[in-house]
Amino acid sequence: MNMETINFTWVNLLKKYYLDVLDLYQSNPKLLEDSLIASAYNVLLSVNSVEDFHQWRKLMKDWGLAMTETEDIERSRNNLAVLDDFAEGASDDTIRKFIEWKLSFDPLKWQEITDWNKKITEILYTATKRDDDVDIIIFPCGEGKTRRWAAIGQDADRLFEIFGWQTGYVDTNGDFVSWMFISEYGFEVLMNSGYSIKVKDFGEFDIVSIAFQEDATASLQQFIDYLRMMDSLTIEQVKFLKKIRPIISPHPGYWELTHGVICFNEEEVYVKKVGGGTITLAQGKNWRLDELTGPLVAQMGAEIGEA
Repeated sequence: MNMETINFTWVNLLKKYYLDVLDLYQSNPKLLEDSLIASAYNVLLSVNSVEDFHQWRKLMKDWGLAMTETEDIERSRNNLAVLDDFAEGASDDTIRKFIEWKLSFDPLKWQEITDWNKKITEILYTATKRDDDVDIIIFPCGEGKTRRWAAIGQDADRLFEIFGWQTGYVDTNGDFVSWMFISEYGFEVLMNSGYSIKVKDFGEFDIVSIAFQEDATASLQQFIDYLRMMDSLTIEQVKFLKKIRPIISPHPGYWELTHGVICFNEEEVYVKKVGGGTITLAQGKNWRLDELTGPLVAQMGAEIGEA
């Protein structure tokens, strides 16, 4: 089954680091006195397609500005290199969604995007606050044909309490509140859970979240819970689980997880290691997210949407 083709956590990550690029060079125009940095910045601003973005990444490497190429300490810290590095491994569908967003506003007015994001989340938080503890309210969150939902505040917290899915956070004009993106996999789990789920449509909008590890973790938890609910694995899903890899670089213990066999049923999720033994990821609704498994689960979530 191929529900998602876009990794929305990764899209948000690219959005965040693109805004960081705009912030840095608009706030510090003297940095653009470096001709190579200026060229890379201006080319990035002109990107309007997936092909353009790939060409920009190639130029970053050719110009020695990519993290893997530069030997200049100052240049290695440039935000352009950070954005380029975080784009490594992203699918064309994911990049395309990022480009669509990039073209939706004037880069000189990037601060308006951040302010609008905070205003929308504050409206959502107010609209879903209530004393009723029966229904869990979720709402569509995405533009165009995007198939994604979200929960905010007490509803995000309740999803954590019931399913163990990791909550993230969003900024409502200075106050951080709980937030959770819900994929199509998570939506199917909710609709078949027996709990009272209310879907409210507040219109078409998107939210930029910077809680990347939390979002990635929740995405993977929802995906695995969907497979546990279905109680079956297709060939495509097996291939997906075998190819999972990190966004940037592996953490200690990552090799053991990705080369082991992921096993799950209604009661638990664990990894059979190549050399023997197991690594427990979840027992019932209790997910293990310690120093080892937390980063591993987040990294596994980097490929959600590519199955």
